[in-house]
Amino acid sequence: MKNVVLVCGWQEDLPDNDGSDFVGIDRGALLLARASRQMVFAIGDFDSVTEAERSEITALASETLVLNPIKDISDTEAALIECLKRGYTRIELWGGLGGRFDHAWVNVLLLKQYKELRLVDRQNLVFTLEVGEHEVDRLNFTYLSIFALEPSVISLDYVAYPLDHKSLTPEMTLGLSNQILNQKARVSVHAGRILVICSSDA
Repeated sequence: MKNVVLVCGWQEDLPDNDGSDFVGIDRGALLLARASRQMVFAIGDFDSVTEAERSEITALASETLVLNPIKDISDTEAALIECLKRGYTRIELWGGLGGRFDHAWVNVLLLKQYKELRLVDRQNLVFTLEVGEHEVDRLNFTYLSIFALEPSVISLDYVAYPLDHKSLTPEMTLGLSNQILNQKARVSVHAGRILVICSSDA
């Protein structure tokens, strides 16, 4: 599995350096540069950084991809597409849930399009699951919430509120705030596709 962490600039916090490749998106590239994190590439229209800050970015990025500010997709989506072209099979977007809600909503929509994508910060881990049996690690999170992206049938085991072949629709809120009892939950998706949110209180 080829992993990459995309960092956008909506928060000052950075992920731990676990050996994954890093990509900086616009001001997120500056955050990585100032933390001395080498980037496989930096990407964006860089309208949120100065020329001096651009120099800091280019010093720590193997490549800098400058986008036209007039475009039909976000800088984040452009970074995601570039990562897929380069063969990354697991893509984590760090900090894509903070800041402007319109950008956060677009990032959730990107989850629906790209199964390789996960949204991550210190408080949340968000990803999608398709038909099959899956293990979900508790990690350091408190809650496990599951919502249907399309009409779905799921079972949940090793959680506080188990489900057995429960039908869910995208309008239902039933899946909010479950809890994994030990270290892992089993999530069986019998039909459809679901959004999984592991989260903790701030």
